[in-house]
Amino acid sequence: MMRRRIPVAILAAAVTLAAAPRPAPAQDAGSEYRGAAALGLSLRRLGVSKRVLMVGAHPDDEDTQLLARLALQEGADVAYLSLTRGEGGQNGIGPELGAGLGLLRTEELLAARRVDGAEQFFSRAYDFGFSKSADEAFRHWPREELLRDVVRVIRQYRPDVIVTVFSGTPRDGHGQHQVSAMVAHDAFTAAGDPARFPEQIAQGLRPHHAAKLYQSLRGRADGATVQVRVGELDPLIGRSPFQQAMASRSRHRSQDMGAPELPGARTNYLRRVFPEGAGPEPSIWAGIDTTFAPSERPESAAARGLLRYHQSVEALRARFNPLEPSALAAGLADALVTLRQARAAIPASNGTADLVFAIDEEIRQAQAAAMQAAGVVVDAVASDARIAPGEAFTLDLTVWNGGPGPLSVRVLQPELPAGWNAAPVDSASRPAGSVIAPGELYVRRFRVTVPADAALTEPYFLRQPLEGDLYRWPRNDSALAHPFEHAPVRARAEVVMGARGADAAMETVADATFREVDPRQGELRRPVMMVPAVSVLLDPPARVLSTASGRPLEYTVRLASEAPAGISGTLRLDVPEGWRIREGAVPVRFTRPGEVREVRFTIHTPAGTVAGDYPVAAVFQAEDGRRFTRGVQMIDYPHVRARPLYHAATSRVRAFDVRVPAGLRVAYIEGAGEEGPRFLQNLGITPELLDADDLAEGDLSRFDVIVAGSRAYEVRTDLMAHNQRLLDWLARGGTMIVQYNKYEIVEGRFTPYPITMARPHGRVTDEASPVRTIDPAHPVLTAPNRIGPADWEGWVQERGLYFAQTWDPAYTPVLEMGDPGDALRGGLLVARHGQGTYVYTGLAFFRQFPEGVPGAYRLFANLLALGAREGAATPRRP
Repeated sequence: MMRRRIPVAILAAAVTLAAAPRPAPAQDAGSEYRGAAALGLSLRRLGVSKRVLMVGAHPDDEDTQLLARLALQEGADVAYLSLTRGEGGQNGIGPELGAGLGLLRTEELLAARRVDGAEQFFSRAYDFGFSKSADEAFRHWPREELLRDVVRVIRQYRPDVIVTVFSGTPRDGHGQHQVSAMVAHDAFTAAGDPARFPEQIAQGLRPHHAAKLYQSLRGRADGATVQVRVGELDPLIGRSPFQQAMASRSRHRSQDMGAPELPGARTNYLRRVFPEGAGPEPSIWAGIDTTFAPSERPESAAARGLLRYHQSVEALRARFNPLEPSALAAGLADALVTLRQARAAIPASNGTADLVFAIDEEIRQAQAAAMQAAGVVVDAVASDARIAPGEAFTLDLTVWNGGPGPLSVRVLQPELPAGWNAAPVDSASRPAGSVIAPGELYVRRFRVTVPADAALTEPYFLRQPLEGDLYRWPRNDSALAHPFEHAPVRARAEVVMGARGADAAMETVADATFREVDPRQGELRRPVMMVPAVSVLLDPPARVLSTASGRPLEYTVRLASEAPAGISGTLRLDVPEGWRIREGAVPVRFTRPGEVREVRFTIHTPAGTVAGDYPVAAVFQAEDGRRFTRGVQMIDYPHVRARPLYHAATSRVRAFDVRVPAGLRVAYIEGAGEEGPRFLQNLGITPELLDADDLAEGDLSRFDVIVAGSRAYEVRTDLMAHNQRLLDWLARGGTMIVQYNKYEIVEGRFTPYPITMARPHGRVTDEASPVRTIDPAHPVLTAPNRIGPADWEGWVQERGLYFAQTWDPAYTPVLEMGDPGDALRGGLLVARHGQGTYVYTGLAFFRQFPEGVPGAYRLFANLLALGAREGAATPRRP
């Protein structure tokens, strides 16, 4: 093992310049490992100074095999910097897109990190969707601003080695992938230049020169300079790094990343990029000092202390017995004392700042190891999960001495935002400093009072509107670049084993949770959050109105109260002048927290409403004058922690001319994260949802049109099993509209005539790209809505994806479009099959419908009209 050399001259220096330690992680990913396994992993890190920062573009880009090998087996400190939170992708498990999907995927990254042992960082970049070149990506993300963020993380985390996931060349495909490597290459040099981004230096960060930069080649050996074995069984965990990596990737459930945890030998590869000219290397650590032990004769108290510490942890590692973890508790406590004394003996100077940073990180890890060995468990349980401003709640803090020796609890207290008050209500309990015997609990109870103006729990990066495609970060916030800010309610504990002094104190901070017991699932823990006393959600966020129609518009307002003593007031819906609404003001009374009310409103629009956008807003005004105009949506799935997403209680009514045939009988097969049925209601159609029984034996003849949702052939095994029934119904005169699907629809031969898809699939990423009609007289383009150039304006994020590459002559391509250099015709295909009509479309209706894009609705109405029966009523206006 290479040693981190500590020259005696440096340890003897005495220059009064304090080092700025890295802020503690604002949102620690935590760990899935417990007991002896957790202690064994902690021991691997002690006395080792290895730090790696991996840089990629998205959640799921990370090389989890390398992360797991470095963090779990080699004891390195490892972090993944994802430029984005994945907001531009699709959601395989729910309806969230955009910011909501970003929250879900951020939490999925944290769930993955709990498996592979790494930390997590982000830049301000918002994922605007797929891009085909770095130039396109840089038009959305100013290069200098992106570089600023990556340099910040490097200066904050201070890695020895940086690893890019991509090459920074067109070989990477996705333009955002290319950008992640290009900016990492720039940052490798810029982070060490104090003239670059001097505001970071003024904030306490210091320039940093990483020793090396590599590109991960994953399983490709061509051009590799380092080989890393990832298939060897780790006896401490019972799985190999590769298996851990696959378990980590399987946490990305919204991206369908589930993977088998296969055993067997495997090798990962890296190519050194900087410094250039490297030949084969035994490891990425070749030539880098990686321990704290002085290589020279120690002539100062600090050097001698560090040497003793290093010797102690090596001896403790050798003694580790998973069956007796507590046998190391006393030795770890003594090693912690030695390390702290060495830290205190180091003078503050330019030359010692990096050493002090490394030792501070080591102290944090040594404390965690000592507490694991001693069997110390700290918990914080609140009496409620959702706290409203002005509320009071109970907070129980607990230290459990699960080890064989006595513990002294020096501190056990809440850690709260400024202005909050915590009053102890356990005056009969033992005072601080009390000794708790093995197996005992030390419990403190507090009554916490929240001020009426307390800030709501809201992700720091969502508190302000986007600036282009960059988040606006609050200034000088310690959470910057971290996944989230601190939890609002935490417990801080400080304990000492036996009669040791303050230097042996072990400190930790634990987030408070609410304990819920479900009869079927058992104990569940919910994060504690500040939420408004009344949440106001207006649904839907966008409505479509035909300019020739007086059809009423239906809205639902969902009110949820967390006011502890109840709250009364009036709910009002504000509409444009001249629009009529019955009972526009509705009295509402809540008597206890947790109550929910749903109020439905019907808006009547005047005849002759001209095309344009019209606002609708909901307001709940309490009797005491408080106004509530926002609602909170919880992004909450079993595999992640819940996160709040706030929405203004507003809706946009988009008025334009759109016509739909009367009397259409429509069924819908929901796909992945499907919301298509609710958007069809904008066209005056409420489709019937088909379940497995309907597909297997239901009467399909009662439908004119069956619509398959996005990726339905990926997630609906019942659809695959009974697809032939649908084709038989189609041949008898039905109309089937299949929205974008992935390769499953090709590989399963589920279309009536063959189609193929390219790899990578055909897509048009420029939402404003020109569209040419191949046959302007085709019914899809003429009835009941005549599709023209204006219908291709205002599309969002992309035109479409998973276009067909080739197709049987039975299909007629209707449209041609493409990014520069492309002319794709496989985005909308129509074929006759028997007496029926089949449509495959890769157009991104699922993105356009929530935004009320007029042309998307008009075109989809024409697709539905293909199913109009002979003799049906004339087209009506919704």
